[in-house]
Amino acid sequence: MRYLIKADFKKTFNLKKNRNYVIILGVLSIFFSLTFLFTLNVTQKKQIIDLSSIELLDVSLLGMDVVTIMLVIFFANFIAKEFTTEQVYTSLAITPLRHKFYLSKILFVLLLSIGVGVILILTILGLDQLVLSMYEMQTIPLFHQTVLSKLIGTLFMVIFYSILSATGSFYFQSVSGGITFSLGIMFIPALVKLFPEGFSELFLSFLPEKSLSTLIKIGMFNLDNTILFSILVLLFWLLVPLIFGFKKFNETDF
Repeated sequence: MRYLIKADFKKTFNLKKNRNYVIILGVLSIFFSLTFLFTLNVTQKKQIIDLSSIELLDVSLLGMDVVTIMLVIFFANFIAKEFTTEQVYTSLAITPLRHKFYLSKILFVLLLSIGVGVILILTILGLDQLVLSMYEMQTIPLFHQTVLSKLIGTLFMVIFYSILSATGSFYFQSVSGGITFSLGIMFIPALVKLFPEGFSELFLSFLPEKSLSTLIKIGMFNLDNTILFSILVLLFWLLVPLIFGFKKFNETDF
């Protein structure tokens, strides 16, 4: 399985198209993070000096939403290409154990999303510290529980939607299926919020968006009932697509 994962990393960084996509993804995330920071006077009628260091971190981490969406598209294309180009026949001839092939793809998605997420989050954090120093403001306390929760929660968001994109691509065996499945789950809360508050609040509590927000804002280190419920909701939304994605892949006649 290690060789399968290694081969996928080679496809990512040795193929110019894939490598350039990852580079552009990183550049755009940093660009949008800085844009969000330096347009506060337009978007929120505030100046940087009006924010605390943690509030500034919240604003800049919005750039990771761009990373998440772009990784969703990347992984949907990466996985679906196995089916659209019929490369899956060759892959399964080399690796006839379908569970091994499936797991290797999921682990590749997991590892790449962690790697990209960690590098960009740390880059954004470093830029935030630089901006705070320029304005002679208090820097971000790196090991503060609130800060760690925001950073880890943001990283988990990247991983979560990336895996949903991969499982959606396995289930629908198409690029559009993977993208629609992952981004649909991401954006459906916006539609739910149009309904009466009592209904929407109840429904939202069972969607991953609110659970991710809870982990980031409240802090995953405070293991109260709210956090535990959020973790269970996220596990449900991960495990069910993983199971159905493999089931569909395993039952398809290649």
